[in-house]
Amino acid sequence: MPDETQLYDAVARVLARCPGSSMQEIATAAGVSRTTLHRAFGDRETLVERVSAHGLAECERLFDEAGIDDAPVPEAFDRLLDSALVVAMAYALLFSEPYVYRVPRLVEEIKTQDERLERFFARGQEEGFFRPDLPSRWLAYSFGSQLEAAWWAIEDGHVGGREAPRLLRATILGGIAARAVTDPPGSATYQRP
Repeated sequence: MPDETQLYDAVARVLARCPGSSMQEIATAAGVSRTTLHRAFGDRETLVERVSAHGLAECERLFDEAGIDDAPVPEAFDRLLDSALVVAMAYALLFSEPYVYRVPRLVEEIKTQDERLERFFARGQEEGFFRPDLPSRWLAYSFGSQLEAAWWAIEDGHVGGREAPRLLRATILGGIAARAVTDPPGSATYQRP
């Protein structure tokens, strides 16, 4: 029998990968009996709510540990990326399970964390670490999407967990073009990479 954190992580992984899974499917994939799952969580809606709340609490803890509110931005960013896979799994679950958005306290927590991350990126823009020509909300959302992409790449066996922070850092800070391209193709200033 896995401990509570292992069970939450296993259930989150199942829900992120297979939204809408039945309690039996979740139990089987998580490696526990359906009785154990019901005893731990009750019904499916309670399970989704509690596992989502656990993921959000983990995100909050990691944001605190990274120091996104007051630590120097480059250091906070590095710490955030080094612990990003926990946040990534939580984001994958939150983006895939529609029931989450019917629970007012979870919606409020998601909003609070989104705003906190946006403030971090705005502070990084003010300090010259992140590019200033994009909205800070876009940077926060892009960061979340990159985290989710990393989680899926690891889950699908395309990227190793130790390699993910380096790939995230390079993609987020450097982009995917061979050199910086800010103007669209066809504009007078566009140059092919």
